[in-house]
Amino acid sequence: MSRRKKQKLDLKDSEEKSLIKEEDDVQETPEKPKMQGSDKKSSPGAGSKTAKKEPKKEDIKKEDIPQATWSKDKKKEEADSEIDDPVIKDLFSGLEGAAFQSRMPFDKLTSTEAACFPDIANAALQTVKVYLNIRNRILQMWLENPKQQLILEHAIDRMEPPYNSDLQLLKRVHAFLERNGFINYGIFKRLKPIPAKKYGKVIVIGAGIAGLAAAQQLQQFGLEVIVLESRDRVGGRIATFRKGNYIADLGAMVVTGLGGNPVTTLSKQIDMELHRIRQKCPLYQSTGVTVDKDKDEMVEREFNRLLEATSYLSHQLDFNYAGNKPVSLGQALEWVIKLQEKHVKEKQILHLKSYITLQEKLKVNQCNLINVKERMKEINARVKELQAMDKRDIQEEFAVRSGIKRSENVGRRMGSAPGAGQGDRGETGGVG
Repeated sequence: MSRRKKQKLDLKDSEEKSLIKEEDDVQETPEKPKMQGSDKKSSPGAGSKTAKKEPKKEDIKKEDIPQATWSKDKKKEEADSEIDDPVIKDLFSGLEGAAFQSRMPFDKLTSTEAACFPDIANAALQTVKVYLNIRNRILQMWLENPKQQLILEHAIDRMEPPYNSDLQLLKRVHAFLERNGFINYGIFKRLKPIPAKKYGKVIVIGAGIAGLAAAQQLQQFGLEVIVLESRDRVGGRIATFRKGNYIADLGAMVVTGLGGNPVTTLSKQIDMELHRIRQKCPLYQSTGVTVDKDKDEMVEREFNRLLEATSYLSHQLDFNYAGNKPVSLGQALEWVIKLQEKHVKEKQILHLKSYITLQEKLKVNQCNLINVKERMKEINARVKELQAMDKRDIQEEFAVRSGIKRSENVGRRMGSAPGAGQGDRGETGGVG
């Protein structure tokens, strides 16, 4: 399999292929943060496999590899090199790629831009094109080097003629992009100091990634910021567990979609390597043993069913508020689980009721059996009494023989039919 090494991020590389390293070439160290390619927890056993030393590619010849394995690896290499496709590469390059990575349309104004630039929105098509070119070019400058603040003077110096002739428009576009967080965001080196005079005070509640990013941005704008966090750590649901040489991310380790994702820019700024997500992503138990595939699929199916149920509640039944408060996804999932538990409990109650009914029937049956046994004892005692007589008349002889026969019949029927005792009781009642 191809083991191409990811090159270091260059200031000129704004393409996404420079962010992705081949998944099998990972040799993780505790000191450097990694973005994992799966949202399932990995075990220490899995990490140790990655660190195993493998033979060099130069030492392995094509003829030494079995044909089936070689063809498999070739297919995998072709799949990994999809990002080198000219169409995809084109999508992330140039002015169009800069607009795409900044979540803006390449060839038209957004509604926010139209509101902030009414003179441009109502102007001739050529004026709009000039504005769009300036905007996309400034975005491209920022994405080419997100580790350093893009100040207005540098943007003017690097803007190609004739688009650098209208300095007032350049200043407005730069200010708009900076104010709305399209440029100069994240962790970067400032070329101009933050104003000493503070324009106001802001309290940010929560030190998750959103709270920290908001606090950082507000501080860049010259505001005094205080961040409040209830936990003894920052990061929110982003948490990394470390034990010895092993590292496991407990949440938010997957970057879903690199195109137009500000996390992509953030990963460049802090030199964080992104790795392609593997197709095979096993689950591990606390003992390090992999979870059975059938169990994993069963749990996944149940989880998807829960998500479908909450989606149905939200979109079909329009159940999005409870007590005039918005319902979160977590609350909706909890309620769906409780409804499922309620349904199971109701079935359990019905089962217990039927069990009690059967117990009552069994109790009646057992009482009947006891009565029959008592009656049989009386018959046997009477038969023995008659048998002990030296002389018996015809009626007494008939009573003895019929009593023995009926006693035997009742005994046999008691063994074969639990409910037969009640009828036999009446049948043997005339023996005495």
